[in-house]
Amino acid sequence: MAAIAFVGCAMGSSALFAHHVPGHHGSDIAECDCPPGVELASDAWVRLLPPTQPNTAAYMTLRNLTDADLHIIAAESPAARVTELHDHVQDAEGVMRMREVDAIVIPAHGKVELKPGGLHVMLIDMVEPLQQGQHVPITLYVEGFQDLHLHAPVQHAGSGAGHDHHHDHHGHSH
Repeated sequence: MAAIAFVGCAMGSSALFAHHVPGHHGSDIAECDCPPGVELASDAWVRLLPPTQPNTAAYMTLRNLTDADLHIIAAESPAARVTELHDHVQDAEGVMRMREVDAIVIPAHGKVELKPGGLHVMLIDMVEPLQQGQHVPITLYVEGFQDLHLHAPVQHAGSGAGHDHHHDHHGHSH
């Protein structure tokens, strides 16, 4: 895994994430510094929860344009003290339960959807309460490949979160 330094970590927790990504054309749009071969197929977003809730989750759809499966093996965010890869699975009694997974696979020439009730990035023990429209930095570590660096807006579920990426990004690389 590549070492990552987040600018502003020493400046206090309020500097860990911004309310708006400078130069971006909308506070509800995710930004991805994705390496060649991987792109956001739908915007990333983080679920807005009440300030008393210590955990939340990030969702997105990632597309793999390469000839090999890509394995996301870890995630990290300065917004949470712990960041894990999770899925919902049915237990022996038929109850859906959330559990940590070792990896999330983006199939070769395919995509993987991280969504409520399925695969997602779990943000545990938030550093401070999140605000609507604020952008949360998230790094996804991909085994044997370059890392993905995202800035995902905080949104209520169902407020346009996860819309398809079919608009012009005016020079932003995805």
